[in-house]
Amino acid sequence: MAEARTIAEAYVHIGLTVADGELGRNPDYSRWTTLTEGADSWTLVFDQAGHHIELRIPYETEFEARRGGSHFGPGTSPLVDAGQWVLVSSAYARMAVEDDILSSPDAADGWQLARDAALEAIKFIPEGDEEPPPGAFWTPLGIGAHAQEPARFTRRRLRDDIDFYQESLDRLRPGGAPG
Repeated sequence: MAEARTIAEAYVHIGLTVADGELGRNPDYSRWTTLTEGADSWTLVFDQAGHHIELRIPYETEFEARRGGSHFGPGTSPLVDAGQWVLVSSAYARMAVEDDILSSPDAADGWQLARDAALEAIKFIPEGDEEPPPGAFWTPLGIGAHAQEPARFTRRRLRDDIDFYQESLDRLRPGGAPG
């Protein structure tokens, strides 16, 4: 059984795994999931639209992420590659822009998720390097995203994106603290 670091990461993985449009636009995947408690972890099972995904989520990594104010957990993701994280970050940013224009209270959450997903992508870049190694991309979606626009995956570009998302978040929530 595959392992996610947090419940939020598990849902990102499900969203990336289930073909776009198969369940409609922006589906609520939680409708098709069950989360059961075990001795040292939850088991999240998604079963819908011909997809059956089981993920183990250790209590330890979920709680460590919560203590650190992170959505997605410590270390690098074993499920979502660097290319996918950049695409997820961009998707959250697009939604945040739309919410921001509409003065929706969801805009701050969107900017925070965009920032956190970009932070996940930058974790794949080794200290002292400017780009992630080829092994940071293992899914067809991530490999394709990197091949199409490699400049999006540099430390400098990701830092610029993270700074912009943080500034947008600070404008809505001084200090960028969760609301």
